Amino acid sequence: MAVEFKSHKDDAWYDVHLITEHTAAGLRLRINFANFPDDQDEFVTLADLATLHDLDAFLSRVRCLSLQLQDSECSAVEKGLLVCAARSVNPDDRRYFDAFIDGVVRKEHKVVKGEQECTCSFILEWIHGPQAGTLTAQNLPDICRVRLPAVDEEIDPALTRFVNATKEKIESTFSNSIASCDEKGGGGGECESESSSRRKRRKGSSCQVNKDTSRARGSLTPSSSSKEIVDNSYVRDGHDMDIGGLPNMIFVENVEKGISSFTIMDFINQQLSISCQAFVFPSKLSEVYTTATIRLNSKKDLDKLSEFLGSPDRIIISSRGRPWVLTEKLPLDDTIRASIETLKHTSQMTFECRTQRSNELKVVISGSREYATAKQLKDLFKEFTNHQCGLHQTLLQEEGKISQLAM
Repeated sequence: MAVEFKSHKDDAWYDVHLITEHTAAGLRLRINFANFPDDQDEFVTLADLATLHDLDAFLSRVRCLSLQLQDSECSAVEKGLLVCAARSVNPDDRRYFDAFIDGVVRKEHKVVKGEQECTCSFILEWIHGPQAGTLTAQNLPDICRVRLPAVDEEIDPALTRFVNATKEKIESTFSNSIASCDEKGGGGGECESESSSRRKRRKGSSCQVNKDTSRARGSLTPSSSSKEIVDNSYVRDGHDMDIGGLPNMIFVENVEKGISSFTIMDFINQQLSISCQAFVFPSKLSEVYTTATIRLNSKKDLDKLSEFLGSPDRIIISSRGRPWVLTEKLPLDDTIRASIETLKHTSQMTFECRTQRSNELKVVISGSREYATAKQLKDLFKEFTNHQCGLHQTLLQEEGKISQLAM
């Protein structure tokens, strides 16, 4: 399957070939850019991806090759659709960045040599790139449809081999860490100190970038190459991370039971090109849904995800139609962070290493039949949770009365 990669150098998407190579330092993945000389290749090694978060951030940069929209598909383009579109950095340099369709100015199509020719204008809200957050009007030839892989679909054999090797390495490191803590007496302060030390050392890991800024899909005249080291631990999608930790999180309720955290992280990366960490809480057998927390790298990412989840124009649903409900946004204080981190490290980390995505997620747009159904289900859930809150207040009042009588 043809794939594309979002460059570490300029954050633009390019057609690539992925090749696994065995070197003296171990397995590495070569990212070979189509129609460009080999000295423009990028490389990622197992040592560059020390955690599942690192792996997730890397995977957010690889996907199925986006397909050029055809004139006959114009009528299917709706507000909220994720696309990959060309934007000229200069007259001779077109690069591709992700955007949402914000609106369509419909015009009557021309007929040229018996074929339809779309003359509509598409209003794009750019997600990343030099014009991130702004609106521009683009023509159909500039726009490609982003393809999301089906559940468990293999995007590329070389990528699969590299990801499996990375997961095995991470799982082995995690298992050795747990064994080391057990030998030292059950994960006390000494193990925590050692773990923190390892995390600090990993911040020096990097991916080698050997690519020039003038390269663009469709441009075959890159200038002289330059080498640059990109620190994956400090930079994500063009902005700095909070080095001390992930400062904010979002609670999402009415999540489909059985969904994996990887599915949620992958979905958010595909939709917004941001990396995050997700945790799905266990639920009772009697409950028909569960709750998830999503941790963001920065306030900017928090605001972007909040707007995406809270927009009245779209609803996120599972493959069974269960709609997400955004309930709370909280600063991630040390107590909450420690609680979630403990749960994640003792259960989810190994689980993520071994499982595939179990449920699809998708966006439904206002005006569609699926949206109307999801809106009804979402309103019903809110009514249910409001009733629960009322019952909790009643319980507190009754407990208070009983306590007073016992005094």
